[in-house]
Amino acid sequence: MSTTTQCETLADRFAKMRDAGLVDVKFYMRNLDEAATESVCAEVNDMYEALDRGEFSPLDFKDSYRG
Repeated sequence: MSTTTQCETLADRFAKMRDAGLVDVKFYMRNLDEAATESVCAEVNDMYEALDRGEFSPLDFKDSYRG
């Protein structure tokens, strides 16, 4: 039986990403009073798991000035 918390799971993922070249990650919360740390980590873990499964599509805001 695993007792790993969502935050520990996320920290492990970030450690692997750091080893692969990750420099920094930031998440901005609108309402810190409602953002419990463990639930935020769970949401971020869910996001990365969806990315790992390929469940995403690129967004194009048509705001790039690159030609």
